[in-house]
Amino acid sequence: MNQLSEIDSQPLSMVVCNHLICRTCGIIDRDRGRLSKGHRCSTCNAEGDGGVAVFSVNIWVLVDLLQQAFHSQSPTGPLDAPQGNSVGTILYFCTLREALLNTFLLGNLRARHVPAPLVEKLMEDNKLASQKFGGLFTSVVGTKWEVAVSTVSASTGSDFQSVSQRMRTAAELRNEFLHEGRAWGMTYEFAKECVDSVGGLVRLFVALNNEYTHPILRNATQLG
Repeated sequence: MNQLSEIDSQPLSMVVCNHLICRTCGIIDRDRGRLSKGHRCSTCNAEGDGGVAVFSVNIWVLVDLLQQAFHSQSPTGPLDAPQGNSVGTILYFCTLREALLNTFLLGNLRARHVPAPLVEKLMEDNKLASQKFGGLFTSVVGTKWEVAVSTVSASTGSDFQSVSQRMRTAAELRNEFLHEGRAWGMTYEFAKECVDSVGGLVRLFVALNNEYTHPILRNATQLG
């Protein structure tokens, strides 16, 4: 199977963002049968009313912008200097991880029926990514980010630890670039790793939803 960084003949979003969600229990998967009205969810057995895409168009666009940046043919500078396509790729990767985190947090809070004004205040009071991945994530989910990543890695049999570490490294490089103008660590090799990790990044947040948000919606349905 080709690595994601080798794909340039179709939008990368069509490869990694094509997940659907059950309107009833909130499970996220790639069951294309959900697109058909009346299709029964394999998790809760509820009849579907037509497929619902999980990710907003903003997520799809971010994935494609990252792909476009990586494959851009802009003039190159000195070979030992940071290149624009690598810098852009890593910046988009960081933006994508934060957009996916926002999507997860909002979905979890709404599943808990947290009042909209309080949700808005929580997001407003925790604008920084470090706050969202830190205290806000812990208070919403009930466990630290690192523990949650370990949990979904075990439950899915996937190596999300490496994806999480790549997210952290990319964020550190992004901060150095934004605050100090330093881009020396934003190499082509690391940019390629980021592109190849996009699928794992998306699947990580799908797994977090299925571990921490789906049970809330499922239990609410059973009680109802």
